[in-house]
Amino acid sequence: MNNIVMQRADARVLLFHLALYGLGSILEDAGVPDVRVSWTPGAQPRPTVRGDGLTSDIVDDAVRQHAHSRLTEPSWLLRDVQLSGTLRGLMSPRLTTFGDPQVWLQVQDARHAELDRLTDRHRWSDLRYLAALGEPCYWSHNRQGHPLQDDGASRLEMQPRNQGSELVGTRLRRLAEVVSARASGSVVTGIEGTSVVDEAGADKVDSRTPTGLASPGPTDNAVAWCALWGIGQLPLAPRIDATALTSGHIGHSRSEWFYAPVWEVPWRPSRVRSVLTARQLHDAAAVDLPARWAVEPTRGVGARRWLAARSILGVVRFPIQRFGSDSAPERRAMRGLPLSTAL
Repeated sequence: MNNIVMQRADARVLLFHLALYGLGSILEDAGVPDVRVSWTPGAQPRPTVRGDGLTSDIVDDAVRQHAHSRLTEPSWLLRDVQLSGTLRGLMSPRLTTFGDPQVWLQVQDARHAELDRLTDRHRWSDLRYLAALGEPCYWSHNRQGHPLQDDGASRLEMQPRNQGSELVGTRLRRLAEVVSARASGSVVTGIEGTSVVDEAGADKVDSRTPTGLASPGPTDNAVAWCALWGIGQLPLAPRIDATALTSGHIGHSRSEWFYAPVWEVPWRPSRVRSVLTARQLHDAAAVDLPARWAVEPTRGVGARRWLAARSILGVVRFPIQRFGSDSAPERRAMRGLPLSTAL
């Protein structure tokens, strides 16, 4: 069994946790036998993916083909809907305010048609991804009776919304284009960290390619594609008259955190999804938070025992901050706090 290590990755940056999840899912979809993901041992753990017969060439081709296939018809990534006279990505969970009930019906019918096509084609990974991203929320309302449209979206979907931008049309489509167009060998070098090429962000010092999963800056586009695909490994639970619950997230409004585990024993992607949704992981991450979000000490102790029994070294907790204007805020996961001396 061979492995690929993301040598530039930092456990205190959420982007690399999501990239690990996404890469594991992509390789599993590509048919690599016995895919497993973990972190290397030591003071500076790195994400690593292994599988039977896995090579750099296989990783390079799998990620490029994964991006290319999402640009090949029929593809949900290419679908648009017209809102206020402008085309927007149909499957984005956060979009321009709809207002008109007929627009809601139009968007829902179009979305359901895409989901039916994916179901007919047995595209389970895409369906899992879209379910984790969420959808424009029509069931939660404010006191004036207006839909709280963003309440059905994953909190991990942090694409800035200035000038009408949105996740699918603005970010995912562009990343798919540049990753699928890369020369042979240049995808895996980005993942391994021997090169960093940010085509989508023009290698600018304030590039938004990380999409809130890291501070602005040049980010290899293959890593970013894997990271945004990794959102699919963190299920979403919609709620009536409340913001949907995102796995790996605590808090609300201006008091929010993401959290992610670090472990050494290689896990299959399905195991990762199971652990990421576990209440015990949430409780371990909530230790020492403000009273509204903290757990009882006894629950915290039990959670840490649960982690240890599964060879989880600890949890990294990422504070979320807002930047920009109140009308178009940019949410961002800041550098994480390791909740274990092993990290």
